[in-house]
Amino acid sequence: MSTMQEASDLSKLKEAAGDDAALDTLSIYTIRLLAADMVDKASSGHLGTPFGCAPLANALWGKIMHFSPFQRWLNRDRFVLSVGHASALLYVMLHLTGNGLGGQYVVSMERLKQFRQAGSSTPGHPEFRMTSGVEVTTGPLGQGFANAVGMAIAEAHLAARFNKEGFPLFDNYTYVLAGDGCLMDNKITIDGGTNLAFSEDTATIFAAKGWNVIQLPNGDSHDPRIFEKAVEEAKSQTEKPSIIVMRTTIGAGAGPNVEGKSKAHGGKFANLEEIRAKYFSPDGLRKSGQAVDKKVAEMVESEMARIGEKVLPKFFVPSQVERKFRQRGDEGDQMACAWNRMVGKYCRTFRESEPNLVQDLEDRMHGKYLSDNWRKDLDEYLRKEMKILDANLGTLLNHAEVREEEVAPPPFKRLKSDGALGFKQKAGRVYASEVLKCLVQNNPAIMGGAADVASSCGVHFPELQGHFLPASRAPGLAKASYAGRYIHFGVREHAMLAILNGVCSYSLIIPYGCTFTVFFQYGLPAIRMAAISKFPIFYIGTHDSIDVGEDGPTHQPVEVLPQLRAMPNLLVVRPADVSETVGAFEVLGDQYANFRDISQYVDPKPLARRPVFLMTSRGELGFPYKPNAGISGREGVKRGAYVVHDCFDVPMDDPAAGLVKLPTGARVPDIILIGSGQDVGLCMKAKEILLKWSSSFYEQLHKSFDGPVPLPVSHNQPCLKIRIISMPCWELFDEQDQDYQESVLLSNYTDVLSIYVEKAATKNTGHDKYAQYSVLMPSFGLSGKGADVERKLEFTEDFVASKVWAAWIDRGRHVQVAADTGDRGFSTWVSRMARRVGGN
Repeated sequence: MSTMQEASDLSKLKEAAGDDAALDTLSIYTIRLLAADMVDKASSGHLGTPFGCAPLANALWGKIMHFSPFQRWLNRDRFVLSVGHASALLYVMLHLTGNGLGGQYVVSMERLKQFRQAGSSTPGHPEFRMTSGVEVTTGPLGQGFANAVGMAIAEAHLAARFNKEGFPLFDNYTYVLAGDGCLMDNKITIDGGTNLAFSEDTATIFAAKGWNVIQLPNGDSHDPRIFEKAVEEAKSQTEKPSIIVMRTTIGAGAGPNVEGKSKAHGGKFANLEEIRAKYFSPDGLRKSGQAVDKKVAEMVESEMARIGEKVLPKFFVPSQVERKFRQRGDEGDQMACAWNRMVGKYCRTFRESEPNLVQDLEDRMHGKYLSDNWRKDLDEYLRKEMKILDANLGTLLNHAEVREEEVAPPPFKRLKSDGALGFKQKAGRVYASEVLKCLVQNNPAIMGGAADVASSCGVHFPELQGHFLPASRAPGLAKASYAGRYIHFGVREHAMLAILNGVCSYSLIIPYGCTFTVFFQYGLPAIRMAAISKFPIFYIGTHDSIDVGEDGPTHQPVEVLPQLRAMPNLLVVRPADVSETVGAFEVLGDQYANFRDISQYVDPKPLARRPVFLMTSRGELGFPYKPNAGISGREGVKRGAYVVHDCFDVPMDDPAAGLVKLPTGARVPDIILIGSGQDVGLCMKAKEILLKWSSSFYEQLHKSFDGPVPLPVSHNQPCLKIRIISMPCWELFDEQDQDYQESVLLSNYTDVLSIYVEKAATKNTGHDKYAQYSVLMPSFGLSGKGADVERKLEFTEDFVASKVWAAWIDRGRHVQVAADTGDRGFSTWVSRMARRVGGN
């Protein structure tokens, strides 16, 4: 090759490099101005990060990440904006790459103009299911960082389970942009410099934690190659996660009075038109004196000639910039198609040799995460447990039993209650553990962990799940690999719950997390994000009330249940026995058991998918007597509330029982006691006491009359008719039709006294919606043995019975003459009690 030819080729390379640099620079200016126009039009938003991180965004979407605007293919790279307030940056990039173009959730220019407006698909913080291309809802700082960890865990686990040589089904990367709000590492916060409150060396902290730390001191550079180099260095490290500590200037490019200042963080820039004239006009660009800006000026001139403007207008994308990013989107669409073809070939290749593995992958990819037999496994477990209970639980009768040879005594002389003495049921946490194990055994999609309390809560089954750990981190530990399905979160409740959001958003995994109920308070922001996002995550909270005992108020949750009930989109289930516990797992399982198109990730109303919180006890859980109402707890949970023990023992008109037909009112109780969890059994014990008291009361009343005494509506019926209701899930009960709700609560019967009993909730937290009175916790608990604490705080059957009896007597009674068959005597009670919100 001649010297002249070499010089010509070099000149062309330099010219091409100059053109590329100019296009990158114009892209950065476009990103900044689009974001500025959005915030300016909305008069709300944050521009510091969109300006400062525009060079990074240009590199990520223009050079580095693998994404598809049209297909949510499972192996796409994930991007998480942990600094969620900087949503304008993300929306700009989704628009430039053509995300959702032509679809319902398109990020069109019109949507950018509707930034932060009511009903817009470009809200103030990125929200999953609301905007095409948004992976997770972010807002509370630090959440997105942990979400990204969850996504990386999901990718590593799925790769370990499904990848084969030549078939890298799962090998994507997760990118998270975190800033001062998350890590305090970039010098400026809203209130001023980070040195006002922070002196740590973030990079050294992460290095000490075992991360691969990469320094990128010049994050303001327009050259995408420096970002590509940093990312390639991060990818070369396969044993550690990587953090790139990138030094940027907040509000970079916004002018000397804004750049690097706290005021650059939020709000629109007063000098926006000066910025536009600087970046989007030839004269302004040439004033900088930079060679690259001269090239950019030529590109802007060609755009101006095309549209006939002296300065490029608001909400404008130069054609070359649009072409560049749309081309990257097209390349991602092709990657998605290639990946789908690889999956098809994978299934054909391994269907014969590993049919279960292939079936599992195909099912999960179509939204069915549970095996065909998952419900049968629960059937078998519950059948065994109910057999034990049926053999040991006695019967609580509503009527006195009279032998034929006896002269009929005064009514209610004796009341039969033949419960088996000394029989103890399992703890609620044990039932939850056993049901979870039953599902984990045959459903490899279930993956989760506990915040260092697995041994107490019973949610780790090493022989089935192994350990999600690289073998290098756990030498000698059996089944330690990324194929493991148990995550050791350590004492990190908040991190655990935020990580689960990331795992769930990745898809193909059913995530669960467990800790003591009170410690879920540390992670409420993450649970809230799951509820907003409709992530069907399973939370298992044990040690649910003052039953915890000696650990005292710090560990006895009395306000967590009301807090969770107040959260929209979250199902909170507090089961009363093993049958209800199985039903609670089914409420979650039903969301994962059927095929669906996972690409249609925006759910219709009513809610189809949502998280479920199972709150259960440290101690014994179950009923002291057999239920008599005919509905199982397993089905009752799905209705939210149901009758466990009614005020009659046999159906009406039962010939075998020799009963005459009773009037309709005979089945209407005088008192309804409502509870959840352990408190349903407590109500049943209180009912037994109340029936005995009412029998004795009637007998004494019988002796005090000289004339005839009004008889009950049925021979051997006690004075009081008491219905026991289990209400494990308020949310599901509220979703039932009005007829069913009325059939349970009998709210239209004004003479029925209803009382809610719940030692896991504080007063003034909504129980008046279902009952007239409530027996709740007036304040925090105290330390001592569980039984002693319950007695001290008056949550024993005799105390509860006394409160109910006092409320009943307080209403007064109206005694009719015996001939008044229209009233039936003692069955009619006149209420003088107004509803007392949160009455205790």
